[in-house]
Amino acid sequence: MLEAEISFEDGADKIRLLNGVLIEGLPGIGLVAKVAVAYLLRNLKSRRLCRFFSPFFPAIGYIAEGKLVFSFADIYLAEHTPPLLMLYGNAQPSTSYGQYDLCQKIVTVAKNLGCETVLTIGGYGKDSVSERREIFCSSTDQNLLNSWMKIVDGVKYTGQIVGAAGLLTVLASEAGLKNFSMLVETAEMAPDFFAARRAIEAVVKLLGLRIKIPSAEELSKTYMLSLMELESF
Repeated sequence: MLEAEISFEDGADKIRLLNGVLIEGLPGIGLVAKVAVAYLLRNLKSRRLCRFFSPFFPAIGYIAEGKLVFSFADIYLAEHTPPLLMLYGNAQPSTSYGQYDLCQKIVTVAKNLGCETVLTIGGYGKDSVSERREIFCSSTDQNLLNSWMKIVDGVKYTGQIVGAAGLLTVLASEAGLKNFSMLVETAEMAPDFFAARRAIEAVVKLLGLRIKIPSAEELSKTYMLSLMELESF
């Protein structure tokens, strides 16, 4: 059976963290998570630990200024207390099996590195959105849900979560890890920099990050610079 492969940087598989937090930043509705994590990576000192390749990534070649960029998902380690594992990539698997395979491997690698909490981000597409962009929260841990929901000024979510934002939460729970999912209201735009800004604001509050909350305009400029750094091979 085909499955995702993992390529570690030298010695990265030997790292053992204390109370690590994994923040998911894969592309989804509005590219909310991808933009948010790209901004965090640009503003925190970090290094790449490993790269995931899945045979179930979309059969699409992304072109940036004439250069082919293949599909990938990376885990970075950012210096912070608690230590942050940042999951950043440009694709999600296009099949259910591929999603489960990749997400299970991500959870396993993160746990082995010392992750204790998985925080996922996604977009919640709506015909009309509030100016502040509501955050819809979920978790398998009711105490954590109630506590963190208050910090981000969110509301409880009812419905489905498609893709890594939901699957990583469930698989994290099965692996004995804490978990929290945030879906931010997003309009019909991609990237939605207003929704991504709200996600950044929430992560900063949850984890006590000392980074500037950007305006939507600042975030759009920073994102383009981040793409050149994070997706150049």
